[in-house]
Amino acid sequence: MPLIVVPNAASELVPKNTMRKSLLLLNEDAANSVYIKRERSEATTVSATDHDHRIGPGASFSLNSTLDGKEWIIGRYSAITSAGNVNVAVFETEDIIR
Repeated sequence: MPLIVVPNAASELVPKNTMRKSLLLLNEDAANSVYIKRERSEATTVSATDHDHRIGPGASFSLNSTLDGKEWIIGRYSAITSAGNVNVAVFETEDIIR
């Protein structure tokens, strides 16, 4: 799993990926939350008051092609933290053999 450091400023977490079949985000911080948003435009607009999901300390968020819509699977996600820098582990699968 790649580890991404999410700052306390809106930033892209994972880019759009039309081959994605599943996505797992794990908040590795013991005290701070991560707010994530599927961005529908080029702007990065996530905030603590404008987000799709909050991933609490030590919690995870996952999507897969069987249960969730195609737009949610392939979408571009941005993130911001409640405080400081937070490590987020990212695991995604694709519908391609390399």
